[in-house]
Amino acid sequence: MKHPTCPYCNARKTVKYGWPRWLCQKCRKTFRRRRADTRDRTAIEAYTKDRSTYRRLGARWGVSHTTAIRRVRKALKHRDSLLARTKRRLPSCDGICLLDGKHVRIQGKLHMLFVAWDRGLGQPIHFQLKEGGEKELWYWKMLTELKHIGYAPKGFVSDGILTLKEYLEEAFADLPHQRCTVHVFLSARSKVYVGRAPNERAKDFIELVRMILWSRTLQGAERRFHKLWDTPQLIARERHALRFVWPTLPQCFVCRDKRFRQLHLPRSSNAIENVMGQVEARLKTRRGTKSHASAELLVNELLLQVSPQVINH
Repeated sequence: MKHPTCPYCNARKTVKYGWPRWLCQKCRKTFRRRRADTRDRTAIEAYTKDRSTYRRLGARWGVSHTTAIRRVRKALKHRDSLLARTKRRLPSCDGICLLDGKHVRIQGKLHMLFVAWDRGLGQPIHFQLKEGGEKELWYWKMLTELKHIGYAPKGFVSDGILTLKEYLEEAFADLPHQRCTVHVFLSARSKVYVGRAPNERAKDFIELVRMILWSRTLQGAERRFHKLWDTPQLIARERHALRFVWPTLPQCFVCRDKRFRQLHLPRSSNAIENVMGQVEARLKTRRGTKSHASAELLVNELLLQVSPQVINH
C-alpha cells in the first residue's frame, strides 16, 4: 500500500487513522489525502474555453447535468483569486498600472467590470465586478486592496473616465496619469462620421487628427492643431471633434513630460481591450445560475488564464 506524505512535516511514516484520514507518526497530526486536481482542471477548461452546456459536459463525463454543475462550481471555488496570484508575483511588477472598465449585463442588470493590469507582469492583477455604473468607490476599493498586499503604483494609464481621473488627482497627486491616446482618437473619429461610410474628406481629416495625437511632443501637437483649426473650410462636425481633442492633449502627452520620461509610460491601454471583449462575450454565453457570485468566479478564472502580454507603446 502506498502511504502518502505528511503535508505538515513531509514525513513518509504515516498510517491509516480511520477512513479517509491518515496519521503521521512523526508529528502526530492527522490529515486527509488530497486527490489530484486533474478532474478540476478538465472541468474548468471545458466550462471556460469550450463554452459547453452542462448537459454536454455531463454526457462527456458520464454523469448527470446536476453533477456537472456541482463539479464546475467546486473546481472554480478551489482556484486562487487573482489578487492572491498577484501577491506571489509582486517582484515581477514594475508599478505601471493600466486601468480599464467595461459595461456588462448580468440577469438584465447593468454591471461594471473594473480591471487593473501591470505592465511589467503583463497580466491582470485585480478586478472588481459591481452593479451599477462607474463609481469612484470601486476604483478606491480595488487600488486599496492592491496596496494592502504591497503593490506600489508608480504611474497610471487609463481611458480617461472622469470619476477615475478625479480620484487619481486626489489620492495620487504626485504620480503621472497618462490618458489612452487610442481611446481619444476613436472618440474623435466617432464624432466625424457616425453610422455612415467615411468619404475621402472624412478620411483625410481623421488622418490629420491621428498625426496630431501621435506627435512627438505636446508643442508639436499644439502647432498642428492650431494649423488645422485655422482652416476655413472645416465643417461643424469636424470642429466639434477638434473641440473634444484640444483639452485632452496635455493628458495624452504625460509620457513625454521630463519628470516621468524615465518611466517609459505606454501611450495606450488598448492592448487589454481584446481580453475585456472576450470576457464580456463569455459572460453573455454562460449557462447555469447567472448570479453575481457565479459571474465573479467565472471572471476570476478567465483573467487567471490570460497569457502575458507585452505593453510597451
